[in-house]
Amino acid sequence: MSMKNNIDAAGMAEVAKYPEPPILEDIVVGFDNVAIEIVEQLVGETEQLRIISIVGMPGLGKTTLANKLYDHPSVLYHFHKRAWCVVSQTYNKNNVLIDILRSIKNYKRETIMNMDDESLAEDLYKSLKGWRYLIVMDDIWDTKSWDDLKRYFPDDGIGSRILFTTRNKEVGSKASSNSVINALPFLLEAECWELLQRKVFQDENCPQELLDIGKQIATNCHGLPLAVVVIAGVLANMDNKEHLWQKILELSYKHLPMHLKPCLLYFGALEEDKEIPVRKLIWLWVAEGYIKKEEHKSLEDVALEYVVKLIDRSLLLVSERRFDGGIKTCKIHDLLREMCSRIAEENNFLKVVKL
Repeated sequence: MSMKNNIDAAGMAEVAKYPEPPILEDIVVGFDNVAIEIVEQLVGETEQLRIISIVGMPGLGKTTLANKLYDHPSVLYHFHKRAWCVVSQTYNKNNVLIDILRSIKNYKRETIMNMDDESLAEDLYKSLKGWRYLIVMDDIWDTKSWDDLKRYFPDDGIGSRILFTTRNKEVGSKASSNSVINALPFLLEAECWELLQRKVFQDENCPQELLDIGKQIATNCHGLPLAVVVIAGVLANMDNKEHLWQKILELSYKHLPMHLKPCLLYFGALEEDKEIPVRKLIWLWVAEGYIKKEEHKSLEDVALEYVVKLIDRSLLLVSERRFDGGIKTCKIHDLLREMCSRIAEENNFLKVVKL
């Protein structure tokens, strides 16, 4: 029996327990056709190892789409091993190898954190050899990181795939001679409006008196899903009054309560694409004096409420939850992090110094 047949007989895909892809938006609008095409690229066509890229500017929904593809039923059935890692602008080979191995073999970080790069790479290669695998490399900035890693991914001619999300089209095109580029388009105005309505009103209809201003808000998002989601998070927490919706045409930051503004701006000092444990974030906020004391509540409890409020407004993303459903780690989209950094410096709130 051939290697391929042996593998096909293995049945359903081996499910990666951690690290999981980020927990992002449940609602995806405007990418149906692109998603269908990429699923076919992942599970069909060539049996060679293939690099597939999702390309687009920040905020277009690359990670959100990749997240949906990662858990697509056809993908779950087709691949025996899956892994998700974030590469980011500050590429760290050791961290990437550890994240992939933790997905593939369910290692705990402390088990392998002291292994050197070559030992990690050898373990990874052996773990993937002979299996049909999918590796998602989220937010890869340049070809250097892929050139550094590609020899650790065996090509057994059984349909394995590497999925990039990137801002740079050249990353995908130069990665492999048979790579496929999927450029994400901006949303159409109608799609922006559909996404805004679904995020704000869910299964209900938009009130008639808000239709015109709502469509204007959607138009001013210029086809960027992140802008729609952030604005929708603010609108969902306001009364459905036309004069209030008019104010949303300003930056979403300006609509935050004063006690939440410093908490959000603090993310401007954090690393790009960096998850932060909520417990650590709370300690940092308390230490900086951002948390206002409330009667019959500890500062930590108040700080946790602040975290939830920022998540409800779609300004923070839940990265991982605890077994009891509580928020374990969170992160901010890098486009919003850049905004926080800029506003914080303009207001002398903080200054980020790159070493």
